[in-house]
Amino acid sequence: MTGYPPPLPPGVYRRRRMLAGTAFALMLVGVTWLVGAMVGSEGPAVVPQGAQQSNPPSPADTPVAASSSSSSATSPPPPAPTPTLPPGPPPVCEDAQLGVTAKVGKPAYRSGEQPEFAIVVSNTGPLPCLREIGREVRELVVSTADGKVRLWSSNDCLATEGRESRVLAPGERFEFGARWAGSTSEPGCGKHTRLGPGDYLLTARVSGKSSDPVVFRLE
Repeated sequence: MTGYPPPLPPGVYRRRRMLAGTAFALMLVGVTWLVGAMVGSEGPAVVPQGAQQSNPPSPADTPVAASSSSSSATSPPPPAPTPTLPPGPPPVCEDAQLGVTAKVGKPAYRSGEQPEFAIVVSNTGPLPCLREIGREVRELVVSTADGKVRLWSSNDCLATEGRESRVLAPGERFEFGARWAGSTSEPGCGKHTRLGPGDYLLTARVSGKSSDPVVFRLE
């Protein structure tokens, strides 16, 4: 008789091996699950959709408030006051607001033609005014090209009587024409001398106000 226990029936050994295999399989499954859980915990955390935050806007997307100096419109200057005429008769037109212009029909005239001249009188001021513009205060003068020698005047041979006081509205113009025979004249309608070809000056005058000279030519 030995010290070993008697052998068990074969069915017992089969059950033990089945239990041992099952335990090993369960242990293997548990280890696999544990490793998977550890690996999964290192991934990105899932944030619920309602808790997500939008990215902050870039500087280019951030609205900038408009500067008050650039957005404000410039106010137009207040209108200038309109001049008003004082009560009573209109004032006399001063020389400063009286426009006097000399006109020549064309720049050059051939021999035998009679040049056409004119005086233009106008009110260059902002208000109506009264001025004497009659025949006795009007004059056309022809002089040499340098303006030093007076050759002809419309008042030497034509009657200078007649008064004509006019109220001139702002910008209003009056024109008075005359023809020139192309010769000299003297006060009192003295002798006449036919002028030859060359350049001449025409000047107009109304009382003490004279125009700028206008150049014309006799051919």
